[in-house]
Amino acid sequence: MNSQKELSYDRLASRTKFYQEKSLELEKKLLFAEDKIDQLEQQLKEALENDELERNLELKEIEVDQLQQEITTLKQQLSESNLQSMEKKVKGFEDLLETIEKEINEKEKQIESYKSKIKSLDKRVKVQKYTPEDISTEAEEIKQAEYQLSAFFNYSVICKSEDSFVIHGSFHMTNTGVKPLENPLLCFRFKPADYTNLKGKISSLEQSNINSESKESIQWVYLDNDWAKEARSRGEIWVASMYDLQIPVNHTISLTDFQIPIQKQFEDSVIVEAFVYFQNEDYRARAMNQISINF
Repeated sequence: MNSQKELSYDRLASRTKFYQEKSLELEKKLLFAEDKIDQLEQQLKEALENDELERNLELKEIEVDQLQQEITTLKQQLSESNLQSMEKKVKGFEDLLETIEKEINEKEKQIESYKSKIKSLDKRVKVQKYTPEDISTEAEEIKQAEYQLSAFFNYSVICKSEDSFVIHGSFHMTNTGVKPLENPLLCFRFKPADYTNLKGKISSLEQSNINSESKESIQWVYLDNDWAKEARSRGEIWVASMYDLQIPVNHTISLTDFQIPIQKQFEDSVIVEAFVYFQNEDYRARAMNQISINF
């Protein structure tokens, strides 16, 4: 009888040891899974810094799915061994995986945003490269049979005081040729140069919007590269479109609602001329009229 009891005790001890070893093994697997999650988080952060980010994200999503399957298997094993404490840790892994998936979705949205910004920045670089140093605004406009542009000012002068004036106006450009014109470059030349100032719906490159929605309307920007800064010192302000812009035949585009503040000095007149240059077509046109104020 005693020998049978000892045998039962031995079996019980053996089973207890077996479940303890099984529990320890599962604990190690869960710790390994936790380390794997940490590694995945770090790899996801590093993946954002290289050109293969999208492919890495897909691989990480596959690894996350595999990890979810492993956790499901672990949950089944834990259920069989009645290890409730392990189930709590698995629940924690599930919550962590849900957080990682949300972060992946956010990063993917950020990637799309970065792509849009990169396209816009490429356009900014393109605009910055405008250096029409070979343009002679003193010469007569170049006449070409295929390219013709009719440009003119529409403006009014408001007298704020005896010595202070504001010019409100718009500048209109109509393609009267037989071929489209692309990416107009506007030059406003002030005489004398001390009055060089143009405000309104024109932004600096830093202030310009980079959202795709802004492409639906013309967004004018000042050229602010070294050449444009030098031109400004001699009385010229250069303006371009932020995005590619085409003027179809018989269509008109405009730079609207600009303001030119004038503070009377010693000169008895102020003149503003305008020229439009198309770099791709090597064509330039002079405005049909000019702004002129006599004090």
